[in-house]
Amino acid sequence: MASGGRLGWARPDLPEASVMARTTLANTIGHGMFTVAAVLYFTRIQELPATEVGLGLTISGLFGLAAGIPLGHLSDRVGARELLMVLLVCAGFAAILVPFATQWWSFVVTVSALMTFDRGSAAVRSALIATSVRGPERLRIRAYLRAVNYIGISIGAACGAVALALDSPLAYQIVLILNGVTAWVAAFVMRRYPHVDPTPREAAVPIGRVFRDRSYVLVTLILASTGVQYAILDVGIPLWVNEYTDAPTWIVSVLFVVNTATVVLGQVAISRRIESVRTAARATSFAGLVFLVVCVLISLTDGGSAAEAVPLLLIAGVLHAFGEITQTAAQFCLGQDLAPHHAQGQYQGMATTGFSLSTMLGPAVITLLPIHLGAPGWWILGGAFVLLGLAMIPAVEWSVRTRPAFGVDLA
Repeated sequence: MASGGRLGWARPDLPEASVMARTTLANTIGHGMFTVAAVLYFTRIQELPATEVGLGLTISGLFGLAAGIPLGHLSDRVGARELLMVLLVCAGFAAILVPFATQWWSFVVTVSALMTFDRGSAAVRSALIATSVRGPERLRIRAYLRAVNYIGISIGAACGAVALALDSPLAYQIVLILNGVTAWVAAFVMRRYPHVDPTPREAAVPIGRVFRDRSYVLVTLILASTGVQYAILDVGIPLWVNEYTDAPTWIVSVLFVVNTATVVLGQVAISRRIESVRTAARATSFAGLVFLVVCVLISLTDGGSAAEAVPLLLIAGVLHAFGEITQTAAQFCLGQDLAPHHAQGQYQGMATTGFSLSTMLGPAVITLLPIHLGAPGWWILGGAFVLLGLAMIPAVEWSVRTRPAFGVDLA
């Protein structure tokens, strides 16, 4: 174990972990600043209609969705470390252009470019870890980086809040430009990551090979569907508190703090318990049950007073955070260990695409079910999580049986 520094107690004692942590911290500080400032900058300062901004972000999300597999495949062919550095540099240029977009079309172009490079770099980053580290340390690094990710976003959000407080065009522009600078810092730090050879030409597989691996695609789809749970905290609880309860709105901020603290302190510990893909399948099933309890607890606050709703929401928030880190640890394991080593880029591109799909669909699912239907919507959502978790067990068994055909030995 490395010692010293924030989260040093949890960091795997590998040079890859140290370099990737610094890269992740720099990059996610920028993400936090962008998330807080971008929408308000374009609606308040550039005076674009909110509907146009929302449509532009949806379009950019589609570009990000499409980027994972081709850029992941490219990393297999040219080398993940070098491609990741290039994508981070390109993301930096795109981010710096964002605040200078004064019309809707230029907003869409710059944000779509940024999202393409960002989601592509996420796939390549996962492939780099999967190909450069073997054994249980690989999962621990992913878990550690997720904790670092939350710290970086929190720092970035705090910096972005300064722009919101000043509420001036220059303040917003500086924050959005700094998002690009952090991407360049991340690329610079990545130079110290050990080089990983690309897949030899004779072992390379054609792009689209991952789609022939139907069991892996099924596992990815189940994980993407279960990933709707992230929108419970981001979308579901804020809207529910506002429309269905008398709870004070500050409870939403408290739950975000609880979630962040749980991820930072607990993600690595939970990941240590995921010892195989079968363990990961059972963990996904268990997480589904936890999310059912969360949904039921939230539904019980329907029409309740603040005194009744706040304790239930706090319990639900703690359980949701525990279910989230359990499901995420399982997701890391399944995405990496079921993928062939010679095609990790393409497979991690598929895994990243699944995650991007869940983040796009999650708000719509939450809005259509609990927010539109009320308490019964929470029950339906919770039941769906249970069924998805149960479905993961036979899906993983099918995938285990087919691994030899794709060059994976799970013995």
